[in-house]
This record gives sequence, C-alpha cells and structure tokens, in this order.
Amino acid sequence: MVICIEEKIIIRRSASEVFDFFAKPENDAMWRAEVNRSLPGGEISLGVKLSEYSHLSKRQPDFRQDLTCVLFEPQRRIVFETPKDARFFLRSDRQVSVIGQNETVLIYNLSFDSGIVKHALGFALPGFLVRMKAKADQKKYLLKLKKILEQG
Repeated sequence: MVICIEEKIIIRRSASEVFDFFAKPENDAMWRAEVNRSLPGGEISLGVKLSEYSHLSKRQPDFRQDLTCVLFEPQRRIVFETPKDARFFLRSDRQVSVIGQNETVLIYNLSFDSGIVKHALGFALPGFLVRMKAKADQKKYLLKLKKILEQG
C-alpha cells in the first residue's frame, strides 16, 4: 500500500532561500530525524542520482534508498523518486511558492510503500497508523525546517 502525505508551511524567507535549502538532500539530516546522510552523485539537476541513508529502526539503522531526480524546476520544484526496480517505492516532491517578498509557502508531498515499515520493524502495522505517524513526523519536520530557515 502506498501512503501519500502532503504538508504545507509558511516560512518568512524569500522563495529562493527556501528552495536553495529545501531542494538539497544533503541538508535533510538537519531537519528530518531519521536521515543519517544523503549523498547526491553531482549537482542537483534532472537525472542526478542520490543515495539516502536513514535510521528506520534498530533492525535497520542505516537503510540505503537510491533515488533519482525525476523533475527539476529551478527555484520552484524538485522531485526525487526510487527507480522502478527498487524494493520500496518512495517519491519526495518539494515545492515552494512566493507569497510576498520574504514569505514563502513550502509544500512537501511524500509517497512511500508502507512495506518499508514491515522491513524496518519485522512486522506490519495497519496503514492508518503508518499514515498517522508519518503525517505527525512530517509536521514536526516542517516546523524544524521553518525554525532553521527563519533563524539563518
């Protein structure tokens, strides 16, 4: 089952500042608690490959997920997705829109295969619980991201 979540937050910074930080996977460990590190295979652009290492659980403390940039609209939107043959599907869609001179709405859409939870824990959880936990985490992550960007 694929879980899809969308969260938005307003950040008091220019859209270019927000996008420059939000679009770089190497910054993810600063605002996404499970990310150990993200290693892009070059400058962020369409087709660039990325290896993301995450602490999913004690069973999976450094899980590697390979992603590819499948859509890139500079200063507006970037989408990373697992290859078709990946064990678990993941799609990270990051967008920014200008509200005002120093006000930006950040939109984060995340879709993932709930089977990754079973892989991490060793047992499956009901989809509604996975979605509820992922949505709560995503809200926390965006609040942390907001704090980082507005203080920087």
